[in-house]
Amino acid sequence: MADALKIENNWEGFLKLFLSRLDIPTKEDIKLLHHRLDKLEQLLYQGKPVNGQSGDGFTRRKSASSIVLDVVANHPDGTDFKTIKAATGFNDKKLRNIIFRLDKIKKIERVRRGIYKHV
Repeated sequence: MADALKIENNWEGFLKLFLSRLDIPTKEDIKLLHHRLDKLEQLLYQGKPVNGQSGDGFTRRKSASSIVLDVVANHPDGTDFKTIKAATGFNDKKLRNIIFRLDKIKKIERVRRGIYKHV
């Protein structure tokens, strides 16, 4: 009987070691994550509106285009692609598409290659 318990403990220890080394979550890890997500959801739904928030407790997020437009507008003499990218954190493709659309609808203008100015 004692040998069976010893083997079971070694097997359980081996499995725990195996799971931890491969970064596979255990049942306890998943339960903890569910518990933390439940707490976060409760906090979100209990939130009360403050200045700048709508009545449901959530702030209205700006579109990516309006964020880029604000960055360009903050540089009256024009700004380059690297500055816009650093200020927004958007990847190259997303930023190029946004700049293309803003230029197409005449919200910004291309001063020269890579330099953009608010209209």
